[in-house]
Amino acid sequence: MGRYHDYIRRTLRTRIPAILEVAGERQDADAQVRLGAIAREIADDAPMLLDMRDWELPGWDALPARVNGRRPSEASFFDFEHWLYYRLLVAVGYPEHRLDPFQEVKHRDLERHINWAAQAVLTTRTLPEALTLSLHANAHDLSQVSDPASSYHLGSAALASEAETLRRLNIIADNFGGEFVADLILAIVAAEGGAEVVVHVKQLPMFVSDTTMEDVTILLDRLPRDLPYAKRLRAQHDGGAIRFAAHPFWSSPKFMDELPVSELTSGEGVLNVLKGDLNFRRAIGDVTVPGDTTFGDLPTLPAVPMLSLRSIKSYCVAGMSEWPDGLSREDFPTDGSIVLAQHIPGRATASA
Repeated sequence: MGRYHDYIRRTLRTRIPAILEVAGERQDADAQVRLGAIAREIADDAPMLLDMRDWELPGWDALPARVNGRRPSEASFFDFEHWLYYRLLVAVGYPEHRLDPFQEVKHRDLERHINWAAQAVLTTRTLPEALTLSLHANAHDLSQVSDPASSYHLGSAALASEAETLRRLNIIADNFGGEFVADLILAIVAAEGGAEVVVHVKQLPMFVSDTTMEDVTILLDRLPRDLPYAKRLRAQHDGGAIRFAAHPFWSSPKFMDELPVSELTSGEGVLNVLKGDLNFRRAIGDVTVPGDTTFGDLPTLPAVPMLSLRSIKSYCVAGMSEWPDGLSREDFPTDGSIVLAQHIPGRATASA
């Protein structure tokens, strides 16, 4: 479809060079040379090459065969992104030093985000209110080159979850900073209501602003102890009601039909909150289809049902029974202007 190819051309021309520039900040000369080489390969649309024999994390073994010999403009964008971040992390020496090249930019405004959360938690009392807060916090991330130009809100009915039936909440996190502190308000509200809460973050510093376990550790260390937000979070965390997990799957180039269900559990009373645009793409196989295509008609669905909370930042839409008035269904903004909540059925549910 035209929107897919337009998005790829625009992203390769503007967004990717900006990401490589951010990654190069405060790197030594050798790392900057390696990052510059990646930028030139992408600008020249040169065939990609990937050798991952020394890569230790599981789930990446199929990627070389999917990208080797293909040009960035030819490969699936999902595969290209993972090729890019693997190359980027190797270029800055992450496998050896475990230093997040995006940590400084992710944590730059952390005090301001904490202060915002300290106020927001005081007025967020119910699970639907907390889900709404978490949804709207996804409108911007650090890999974007501009802020959302407009604001369209869809799917609010999907946020009307019944807290009384909730026994387990999984939050599959996306961006650190303002979004993540909002996700933790959702965690606090659910845990104080009696649910077990697991916040799933990445092992690897991917996609510029995605939350890692190292980010969680720094946040917990920096929270002022006398802040009610911090006290409530620590009480639930120390008591075991809120915990953090970083399974290798969340950083791998795999779709969510392969996710390890044991990480989430399943059954009645389990709510899986899926944050962000890339996670949505992983849930439905990164397809480019007419937006009103039903989820049941897609070849790939997640292993378990998901509640997707995202702002649209790509070409990937489906299951859209409503659409903003006056907005093209093909040439729509991908800057986070469209904020929506959607229930995505699990593959077993959809086939039943």
